[in-house]
Formats: sequence, structure tokens, C-alpha cells
Amino acid sequence: MEDLPRLARDSDKKDVLSFCKKTFSWGDYIHEVWDSWIAEGNLIVIENDQIPISMIHAAFYPDEKMIWIEGIRVDKNFRKNGIAQKMILYLEKTAKSKNCKISRMLIASENEPSLTLAKKIGYKIISKWNYFSLESKLIDEETGITSDTCIDSIDSFDQKNSHFIESWRWIPLTDQRLKKLNSEKKIFCQKDNEKIITLGIITESKSFENTIILELVSGTNSENMIKFTQNLAYQKNYSKIRILTELESLPSIQNLENKFPFYLMEKKL
Repeated sequence: MEDLPRLARDSDKKDVLSFCKKTFSWGDYIHEVWDSWIAEGNLIVIENDQIPISMIHAAFYPDEKMIWIEGIRVDKNFRKNGIAQKMILYLEKTAKSKNCKISRMLIASENEPSLTLAKKIGYKIISKWNYFSLESKLIDEETGITSDTCIDSIDSFDQKNSHFIESWRWIPLTDQRLKKLNSEKKIFCQKDNEKIITLGIITESKSFENTIILELVSGTNSENMIKFTQNLAYQKNYSKIRILTELESLPSIQNLENKFPFYLMEKKL
């Protein structure tokens, strides 16, 4: 087995997808993101007899001094050989050379082996996120949701919510990022007498097919935010909505499916 990770190539796709089919109880998503991750760069594999037997992807955020690690996969025939740890440490070394100060990753609550490994090499759980799925739908009713100056300062956010989600990456929410999100009209809210009662960030996924992501930050009336997102997704021809929130429960909405939770993990580099 080759010990040194290398950049993935287009020709690796078939071999990698062959061991990325039943990673979770519901399957896997690597087939959706492979092409965009190849184009983005920092997609790494390790070979055995010139055939890829593992993969990992990284995204670097220099302004936030962060590396985001995702898509850790190892062929079942080569597990328990330290391959996943080797790939992660390789990317952390690269991140340090780029002056990154933190490394983050997301791990499903059902993925005990990955949670154990992450904790072993210094990652800590910083928050728990619930995941819901829903299809887009034309909603012919007034929801009261607006994007007009919901939040104009990072100080308005609860500190534990001082980040935003972009294509399943939890990125620290700086004033610069907040300004950009506002200019792109991606922050939405509902107000009652000028007080925000529901707050969400809606982004269009750059990696996942036909997907809009709603980060539901807070809300006493989250049903309206969800219906607004359904309508927005329908208007923009997106078929899938992914709702990510630290809220423990959501209102009963037709076809809203509660998936398993995730842990946001972080390590100081």
C-alpha cells in the first residue's frame, strides 16, 4: 500500500465510488459531490496497487484561518490500518502551512468509529445539529418573512450561532461574511414589533445536486420560515431542501423528514 496521499484524478472516480455506496444506513452522497470537489481541488486519495482505497476532501478559508475536512472514506477491506488518521493529519499539516488555526469537520451521531477517531486525535464536539429534509413546494400564502436588514452586526447573533452553513460547511461568521450575506440577501427573518421572532440563513448548495440549505438559527414561528424556503426553492427550481438547526424540534409539516443528528467537531491547530 502506498503511504503518501496524492491529489485525486478524474480517472479515480469509478474506483472511489465503488466503496462509497453504503457508508451510512441511507447510503452515501459522494457521487453527488465528486465532480465539484475535483474542480475545487484538495481532494486526496491513498492507493493500494495503484488503485485508490481511501479519500478525503478539504476546503480552506484563509480569512477565517480555517480548514474544513469532509468526505472521509476508506474501503472496508483496508480499515483499521490508520488510513483515515493519516489522511486527516496530512491535511492538518497542509493547513498549518497555510496559517490555519482551526480545523473543523462534521460527523453523524451514528458514526461511532469516526467520532472515536476524531476525539483520539484532538477534536472536540462544539455543537449538535439536527437535520431535516423536505421537498420544494409552491406555497400560496403570506409568511411575513423578509430579508430587509434582519441582522446588521455580528453582535446581534448568539455567540454559539456565530457561523453560517455553506454546502454543509460550518464557517465562522465574521463581520465581512455577514456583510456579504446581507448584500446577497441570504439572511431572512420574521419580526413582531421590530423584534426578530424567527431567523434563518438560506444558501444554494455549490456541491449537492438541486439543493437549498436552510440554517434555522432561531424561531418561535419556524413554520413560516420553512414554508418560505419551500416556496423559494420551488421558484428557483431546486427540488430538495435541507434544514440544519440546533433547535431540538420543528413544527409538524407534511413530508418533513427528521434525519439523524450531527456533531460539529473542532480542533485547534
